[in-house]
Amino acid sequence: MLSKSDALINALVLTLYYVGVSGADDRREFVTLGVKETRQGSTTRSAQRFGGMTIDGIGYHYTLRYQPGSRPQSFAQQQEQVTMAPSMPPAVTEMPAVPTEPAAEGPDEPEPTIPMRPTSMEPPPDPPVTPPKPTANSTDMMPSPMPTRRPSMRPSTRPSVPPTPSTTRTSIMQPQSFSSKLTNKLKQFIYGSPIKANLILKQSGAPKPKGKGFLSLFEVIKFPNTKCSVSMGDIRIVEGVCYHEFECKSLGGIPTESCAEGVGACCIFVNGCGDVTSQQTVYFESPNYPQAVRESMICVLTINVKKGVQQLRLDFQMFELSRPTNGDCIDDQFIISGHNANFHIPILCGINTGQHVYVHVGDSNESKVYLSVFVRVSSGGRSFNIMVRQIEDELAPDNCLQYFTDGEGIIKSFNYDVAGSIVEDREATYLNNLNYAVCLARSKNVCSIRYITEQLGGDQPDFQLINKDEAENDLVASGQAGAGIFNCPDDFIAINSVRLCGERLNDGTENEDYTMHAVVRDIAAGPIVLPFRTDAEYVGRGFRLVYRQELCV
Repeated sequence: MLSKSDALINALVLTLYYVGVSGADDRREFVTLGVKETRQGSTTRSAQRFGGMTIDGIGYHYTLRYQPGSRPQSFAQQQEQVTMAPSMPPAVTEMPAVPTEPAAEGPDEPEPTIPMRPTSMEPPPDPPVTPPKPTANSTDMMPSPMPTRRPSMRPSTRPSVPPTPSTTRTSIMQPQSFSSKLTNKLKQFIYGSPIKANLILKQSGAPKPKGKGFLSLFEVIKFPNTKCSVSMGDIRIVEGVCYHEFECKSLGGIPTESCAEGVGACCIFVNGCGDVTSQQTVYFESPNYPQAVRESMICVLTINVKKGVQQLRLDFQMFELSRPTNGDCIDDQFIISGHNANFHIPILCGINTGQHVYVHVGDSNESKVYLSVFVRVSSGGRSFNIMVRQIEDELAPDNCLQYFTDGEGIIKSFNYDVAGSIVEDREATYLNNLNYAVCLARSKNVCSIRYITEQLGGDQPDFQLINKDEAENDLVASGQAGAGIFNCPDDFIAINSVRLCGERLNDGTENEDYTMHAVVRDIAAGPIVLPFRTDAEYVGRGFRLVYRQELCV
């Protein structure tokens, strides 16, 4: 036998299905949920109207209808009028007499019990009828269409009270034996939820789709989560991922300009110390960025590498840590760990705004990369904003720390810049123990790459890579260019497979005056690679090369 709650739920499901699939031709749609007890052998009559539907359950009888714009109170009044009609059959179970209620109390009466139909196939015997006890109000308890009393039958001296849910609950949704808790939940589900806005409050003149059921009430909009960008002022461009605004906020992002034809928003992800992220593009910022940090700290960002990602690209939008001391990062350190074991990434510090590095993670043991900033002293200021992107295609060549894809640009060593916005002005030097490769993507129909050093001026040389012998004598005279393995054994940058060092950029090919800067061309076939190497002995300013790819003649 169906339980009371199961029977009521079945009625609700059928009601909602009927609302979804009914056609638009029936203009007299209305909702009437009537539940009446039935018993075997009794004749059940129901008031059917055009467009309605009747469902017979085991032990219960349901009348389900749909009408936009109706209210529960109107349903209660209509159903009560039908209940009081003389054509309705008498109730099966007679109720015991109760004392007459005082006039000050409400008209609620005790709920009768309804016999349930047994599971056996044989018809159950009729329940015994208990005669009511003689009371002063025994005439009210005689068998009648329903034991409810109309407000109109009250004495004229009592002011009329508007009907309350307690007086009409037996005629709105269910028989009196149903619990009020279940009734309230069902009313709230139908009349106090999004279904109310879409079904009951729907205007009768609005068109209704045919044959879609509940799917017609919701629109599911899907779009790819592609890359997007937002202009922040005239210079800076911030990259993000196109998400729905709600999804962006739920993921911890910041929705900005619209994307996906106005459906989504370009979502920017900003992370700080102690965060863990798996987003494709994030910004790793120092505390209170862009304000300077002036205290000791350990700041770590954990990046969960997505499946299929081969490399990470880190772009230093803002990177100012304390300067190195004689080429060593002592006060501040930026360390990358968790990448491929055979790929060395140097510890960085100083001013590196505008630089970038690639982190190879395709063959790493774990799918996590850690970006760590260690600030050991509280003096001075430092600040950083690093854009981290997980990339699957358009990769840098293997073992390239830096990779330039444009046909022209600037390549410079780490901590080359003298002036900074936060870090105190100190002598700019490259770092000790460097050994990495700078790679360039060869453009179409390119046969050579041209390198020059611009004259920036200032107290430090524009190009300076220091080499000394065991007696600490310079292997290249001051103010001159060095080339080859004998002049540049320890600190050098190689162009066209030739080591270059000293205080001038000149390989002697186009100008034999080594006291002058000269154009250096790389005409070698194959990949364009510039190895850079230093030892732990002496450091200089470093290099800043302006390159341009030249077409084949």
